[in-house]
Amino acid sequence: MKRRKVFILCIDAGSHDYLTASDIPNIRKLAETGFYQHANAVIPSVTNVNNVSIATGTFPETHGITTNYHVDRITGKGEFVEDNRFLLAPTLFEIAKASQFADKTALFVTKKKLLRMLETGTDIAVAAEDPPPEYIQTTGPTEPIYSVEINWWLLRAVRDTIRKHDPELIYCSTTDWVQHKYAPSADLSQRHLAELDKIIGDIIDDEPEREVYITADHGMLAKTTALDPGRLLTDHGIPASAIPIIKDRYVAHHGNLGGAAYVFLENDADAPKAIQTLLDTPGVEEAYCAEDAASTFRLHRERIGDIFVLADKTTTFGELEATVEPTTVRSHGSRHESYVPIIGYNSPWSATDFEYNVDVGRLFLESLR
Repeated sequence: MKRRKVFILCIDAGSHDYLTASDIPNIRKLAETGFYQHANAVIPSVTNVNNVSIATGTFPETHGITTNYHVDRITGKGEFVEDNRFLLAPTLFEIAKASQFADKTALFVTKKKLLRMLETGTDIAVAAEDPPPEYIQTTGPTEPIYSVEINWWLLRAVRDTIRKHDPELIYCSTTDWVQHKYAPSADLSQRHLAELDKIIGDIIDDEPEREVYITADHGMLAKTTALDPGRLLTDHGIPASAIPIIKDRYVAHHGNLGGAAYVFLENDADAPKAIQTLLDTPGVEEAYCAEDAASTFRLHRERIGDIFVLADKTTTFGELEATVEPTTVRSHGSRHESYVPIIGYNSPWSATDFEYNVDVGRLFLESLR
């Protein structure tokens, strides 16, 4: 009996518009042979939340990762979410090993923070930002984190590892510096995906029977306005602060400006007035109290703010010097960047089985039971 082997690739910000604009014959062939589904990302549409959702097959209500930057509701202390201390669910790798599906599991990511969050249960774990010395010898010198080349290096490392170690389960996630800086029509955007497509072609040529799933954690759109919800509320006599959910250490990507934020109120009783004030503000599209946000978006109730706020298509939220500022950033986090593709090849499922990118991990786990 042939071993079942699975490769899951999350192209960071690899939304429909980027795929459509690029010359990607190998990915298109996978879609034609298998399927191409228009699906949903998890909201907030940011990297931590969605990669962990895919790699655990669960929503944030279960795995506990709701943001890139966690604020303790009791102490008020904030810290970057960049290891597995906050993770409440087992990874695909842990379950694949426990079920004896896999002798070898492998995780390939661009950023070290994602490696530290998801590496439990892996036999091979590589971050292109700081790879093990043996990978520099086989795949070549690593590339700058703020470059197009680092994603090409990452996928070549996957290809080289398949050829050498042949792990049954592989999860790979790129980084979105290119999409933050360049629109789908830009030459570098198209070269980025074209080169990834060539390496995917190599992987399929080597192993035409491996199951392949390609999806994205979010999309990416140009923004023209930055808004600080905490300053806005304070200006209206409602003491508050707000943290953009996108906030992380990789500020060259997005300047810590994103389409979703958690608002923290000094007085809980201000919540109804604060929500109405936010909804009355241009640029704010949706605002929810914590209970409604948790149930609507399947978020972990104890890991979010007092209010969850989502921006419109051209607005971002941040911690600003003024309440409203102009911006030219490309970013994500809102509902508008939450539509993603799912491409399946050699899959036992059909396109209609996939409503969310989470379903890539969820269906795989269900198949092991």
